[in-house]
Amino acid sequence: MSGILVGRRAYVTGGSSGIGASVVEALAGAGAHVAIGASRHGTQARAMAVRLSSPERQVSVVEADLLDRTALDRAAREVLATLGGLDIFVHCAGIDVSRTAPTHETDDDTWDRMIGLHLNAAFHLSKRLLPALVKGTKPSVTFVGSVAGLVAWEGDVAYNVAKAGLHHLARCIAADYAKQGLRANAVAPGVIDTPLTRGYASGMEGGEAAGMKVLAGLHPIGRYATPAEVASAVLFLASDQASFITGTVLPVDGGLVMV
Repeated sequence: MSGILVGRRAYVTGGSSGIGASVVEALAGAGAHVAIGASRHGTQARAMAVRLSSPERQVSVVEADLLDRTALDRAAREVLATLGGLDIFVHCAGIDVSRTAPTHETDDDTWDRMIGLHLNAAFHLSKRLLPALVKGTKPSVTFVGSVAGLVAWEGDVAYNVAKAGLHHLARCIAADYAKQGLRANAVAPGVIDTPLTRGYASGMEGGEAAGMKVLAGLHPIGRYATPAEVASAVLFLASDQASFITGTVLPVDGGLVMV
C-alpha cells in the first residue's frame, strides 16, 4: 500500500511506542506527513521522526500530556500549525491495566486516568481538530479501541468502559460529519505483543512467558498479534480503499470475540 497517502497530513497520539509507533511507520510508509504525539517517550519519538523524514514527507513530534487540558489545547494548535491542516487523526494513546479488581475495589485514580486518556483526550482532541479535518483531503478519524470495549473482561471495569466509550465516540463523529465527507471508525485489537501487554503478563501466574502463553490461547487463531498487524488495519481505514466505511468497529483480534 506504498504511496496511497502521499501528501496527506496525519496526527497519531501515542505514536512513540507500541501500536502507535507501528501506525506512524505505516502512515509515513504510505507517504503521509505525520505528527507523532508523544508524552513520556519524547526522545524515542524524535529519533523516529529523524529516521522516517525524507524530502517527500515531513515527520515531526508534538509532545503533550493529554491528561492536562492546557497541554492538550497546545498540542492541537501545534499539530495544525506544523502540518498546515489535517486529513487523518489516529488516537492510539493509552495505558494498560496494572492491577485487576472488581468494580467496588477499583480506585478513583485508575478510573480517572483510564477514562481521561482513552476517552476524554479523544473527545477533546477531536473537538479541536474536526473543524480543520472537514476541510482536509478525504478526512478520517480512527480510534484504537479494544476487544475489551466489545466484551466485559472481569476486573477491568475502567479499561472496558473507556474503550467501549471510545468505540461509540467514533460512531457519533461518523454520524455528525458524514455529510461533510469525514469518516470515523475504530479498531478493536485483541492481545498485541507490546511492552504494555508484556508488563501485564508479567503479573500473571508464572510470570511473563506463561502469561503471554495464556493470552495467546484466548484467540482461536492460536497466537497474539504484532503491532504492525493492527497498524495495517488502521492504514486501511485511513485510506481510499475504505472510502465507504464509516461508523464501524473493526476487530483485529484473531477471532477472540467470536467465541
